[in-house]
Amino acid sequence: MFRSRIVFLTGILLSLLIVPIAKGQGSRTRSLPVTVHGQIRYAHGGAPVENVLVRLEKFSGGIEGEAVTDRTGKFQFSGMPPAQYILKVHLAGFRDEQRDVDLQTTPSDYVLFQLLPDKVEPSRASPRPASFIDANVPPQAQKEFEKAQEILLSDKKDRFTKCVRHLETATSIYPRFLEAQLRLGTTYMDLGEWEKAEEALNRALEIDPKTVNTLFAIAELKLQRKNYVEAERFLIEGLNIENRSWQGHFMLGRLYWSKNEIVKAGRQVALALQLNPNFADAHMLGANILLRAGKREDALFEFEEYLRLAPKGAYAAQAREAVQKLKQSP
Repeated sequence: MFRSRIVFLTGILLSLLIVPIAKGQGSRTRSLPVTVHGQIRYAHGGAPVENVLVRLEKFSGGIEGEAVTDRTGKFQFSGMPPAQYILKVHLAGFRDEQRDVDLQTTPSDYVLFQLLPDKVEPSRASPRPASFIDANVPPQAQKEFEKAQEILLSDKKDRFTKCVRHLETATSIYPRFLEAQLRLGTTYMDLGEWEKAEEALNRALEIDPKTVNTLFAIAELKLQRKNYVEAERFLIEGLNIENRSWQGHFMLGRLYWSKNEIVKAGRQVALALQLNPNFADAHMLGANILLRAGKREDALFEFEEYLRLAPKGAYAAQAREAVQKLKQSP
């Protein structure tokens, strides 16, 4: 039933000249469900790796599901039938990792991944990820950065302000600390201090113009300030380097949505969902796109998908209200 719904939705999106939104979730109702969860860390330094796509594949073939690590590097898959599975992790600039997981006789398992940098020739190296390991970083600067990371993961109300202090210290010790400059910029964005955020992100861009996450962070800053021309330029530049970034495609979809370019927005949101079917916010934006296109039933389906993936998400109240109205009206 679920897969047939995907086929129908694909036809709807094609009629809007939008790339089909792929779900790749499989059936929701399974007997004797099992769970696998884990964490991804950098082998050097042990810092958690956030926003990494983890793929769960059936040992017999085919994708069972995909998940994205949170700020603590953690991920989880649940609701699968007992079977043998393969977990795969890919991050540009680091070695691909995979683990076999046997859930035939146990209801759950835990897997820890430790990512090692790729050993490739400089001329053929992949673009640096945001968390590039720089051997030149002085120990004291690294220590300050790790303190900032710990504070950022806490629930304290003043965590962003405290985090900035440590990041400022880290970058004053070593101004070419790429990861710290990038984190400093995004933390200033969290605080709404746009000028300071732009200064830090520009410094990160000077250190390495090909770091995709820096380009996307600058694009987000431009998007927040409604500088759509510049935001689009940085997003396209980032996607030209890493075209399989679901974050980049989603941000570009948001930009086009803000400009009321619905068809363009739909294409980008669909691409984001193809790369990460579990991305709740993309389902929410997809629902609004379908609703504006007059596809009420399909918009309802996407609102419900958002609520299934993020029942306590930032847009949960809005999604529930939309579901209620769509079900009540003819």
